[in-house]
Amino acid sequence: MTAAQRDANVLRWLGAYTASVTGDVTYFLALTWAATRTAGPAQAGAVLAAGAVPRALLMLGGGVVADRFGARRVVVVSDLVRCAVILTAAAFIWLAGAQLWLLYVLAVVFGTVDALFMPAVGALPTQLTGPDQLARVQGMRSLSIRFSNAVGPMAGALVLAAGGAAGAFGASGLLFCGSLVLLIAVRVRPVPDAPAGPGLTTARQDFRAGLRYLRENTSCRMSRTSRASRTSCSRRQPSAASVSGPVSRAAAGPRGRPRTG
Repeated sequence: MTAAQRDANVLRWLGAYTASVTGDVTYFLALTWAATRTAGPAQAGAVLAAGAVPRALLMLGGGVVADRFGARRVVVVSDLVRCAVILTAAAFIWLAGAQLWLLYVLAVVFGTVDALFMPAVGALPTQLTGPDQLARVQGMRSLSIRFSNAVGPMAGALVLAAGGAAGAFGASGLLFCGSLVLLIAVRVRPVPDAPAGPGLTTARQDFRAGLRYLRENTSCRMSRTSRASRTSCSRRQPSAASVSGPVSRAAAGPRGRPRTG
């Protein structure tokens, strides 16, 4: 098997992931700056909270969606929505200036879509390479996070200084577009369908199983909550995105629901 660092498919995913995390950092910098300039620090905190709440509440459901419809499909669609939303907001701000209501809407929509993106992107590595390369892929992913968290603020600050909030949102949207192009080129391994049988479950049952698992496992619940709440400061910790996707599978055990990849 090709080593992860020489696998073109893994490198495309890594490039998409790096562009996405850098876009996240730029987006949060632009959102905070625009909200502070428009309505002051208190409203900036409220805007960030408005985006964090749906992300924290819906992330478990995002894991169920990724499990049902395939991680790659969910990642591509959510990245497309993020790209469209951010570029639309950038155009509006460029034409009419930053409005507080727009920043609230943007934060809520972005947080909701992020709740779908995070579990799906966390599930992709297992579909890109073999088990013997997973540790290496996760190491590359950690390096990507650290690179983006180091470069993103500097790049975002330069764009803010040159083009204001509209320019920073536009740069973030372009990074998401680049991520989208690379993700479309990524090819995942097909997930074999499990034979239908008495273990067949619905999405609602999966979601309830995930909630039961979180209630019964305090450490998992606290980890999910704290990481979801601090995503605006440090994006995509290596295991954060993978908490909610597999959680319902761990709780429900083996079942016969066919999957789509």
